[in-house]
Amino acid sequence: MPLIVVFHFTDAGRLPKLSEEERRSIRAKFLEVLKDYPDVTFYGTWVDGEGRGICLWEAPSAEVVKEVVAKVLGTPPTDPVVEVKKVF
Repeated sequence: MPLIVVFHFTDAGRLPKLSEEERRSIRAKFLEVLKDYPDVTFYGTWVDGEGRGICLWEAPSAEVVKEVVAKVLGTPPTDPVVEVKKVF
């Protein structure tokens, strides 16, 4: 299964600072939507202090990840969503 990276690096794509309650709510939404996508795994989100970072997924395609994100957040990711392959 391909690894998919969702980038968050432009001003529009950076992740806002969220409260613990907001993070829990978003996570719960993702978990609910992912019940309909048994072949998709969300590994997590990593960001710096400015909201730049990545989300790492395992999914059939980048398009499937965009679809999941759009269902949860109401819009697909702003920044690139890229399928990556291990080279080393």
